[in-house]
Amino acid sequence: MKNFLHRLISNPQESKLQKILFAPLSILSLLYAWVVSARVFFYRKGIFRTRSLPCLVISVGNITPGGTGKTPFVCLVAEMLHNRGYRTAVLSRGYKGSYEGAYAVVSDGERVLLGPRQAGDEPCLLAQKLRGIPVIVGRERWIAGRYAIDQFHTQVLILDDGFQHLALKRDMNLLLLDSSSPFGNGRLFPRGELRESLSQVRRAEAVVLTKGGGDDIINNLGKRFMNLSKEIPVFRVRYDPQAIQVEGEEKIRSPQDLRGKRILGFCGLAKPESFEKSLRELGAEILHFQPFPDHFPYKEKDLERLRRVAGQVGAEAMVTTEKDMVRLRDFSRGRIPLWALSVRHAFQGDDHSRFETFLFGRLGPKA
Repeated sequence: MKNFLHRLISNPQESKLQKILFAPLSILSLLYAWVVSARVFFYRKGIFRTRSLPCLVISVGNITPGGTGKTPFVCLVAEMLHNRGYRTAVLSRGYKGSYEGAYAVVSDGERVLLGPRQAGDEPCLLAQKLRGIPVIVGRERWIAGRYAIDQFHTQVLILDDGFQHLALKRDMNLLLLDSSSPFGNGRLFPRGELRESLSQVRRAEAVVLTKGGGDDIINNLGKRFMNLSKEIPVFRVRYDPQAIQVEGEEKIRSPQDLRGKRILGFCGLAKPESFEKSLRELGAEILHFQPFPDHFPYKEKDLERLRRVAGQVGAEAMVTTEKDMVRLRDFSRGRIPLWALSVRHAFQGDDHSRFETFLFGRLGPKA
């Protein structure tokens, strides 16, 4: 039902019936647009306070609710900076985390100190993947940033999901767009998927098209951006499957092990169809696919139900995402093995060298 409503709301070719059905949402969208525009105006005029930190701040965010691949892109940028010798830390809000206080340290760069229930699934996943890079969650990200600077002598802070976090001054805004549907139906929430009007794209220093954007998408975006009076560079990344982690095993398998494998797939993502597509492209035979809401709080009974379905359809394995596996590690093991597909972003064409030139050219010489 949720996927049906998503397709209905996001459909850019609207029928008369849709316009009538969603007229109340359109009215709410106008109110939402006014509130969002007023908020941006108040920050721009200094009525709402924007605080600065004595380090470089890079925001990685989006203009739609989710599904653009922020977590793997934060990993990519953090590793690029770390490999160049920048002392880097990641700041996240810690969505749905139960941590107390203004901030909490998920990782000190060497040890993972908090689990997904305390920190949220995405910060916990970042902490597991990033070595030498602290990960901190905080509702007050200026305070969390101050801690990162004082405790870890951080030179560059990456603000995860920070495009709308105007309370903290940033040196660079990187805006991620899903190339398959950059703006949904082009309407603001709740009538559409946009968090802000398209005019706010001008706050971005660069746009990153995820999930394999082509030249036609870039040309279309160029036309959309022409009225912004700002030339915004566009880079393209795609998902690159890296490995398969098997529950209870230290051995890492190749993604090619999915070829011909009879599986049950499931995930809790904003756009589950992208994960299903990745599984099909790797040659898996998907006997059943079960989507859950983004950040779904799995319980033991949910996994047991999936195991029953997997047994009924004759699946050889159940396959999910790394982010989902973070929330499933404490559950009991079943007869049918549980696999997690690990992916990262890879730049397309010569965009890797172009992005490096852009990124380090903007940051300037390392202190």
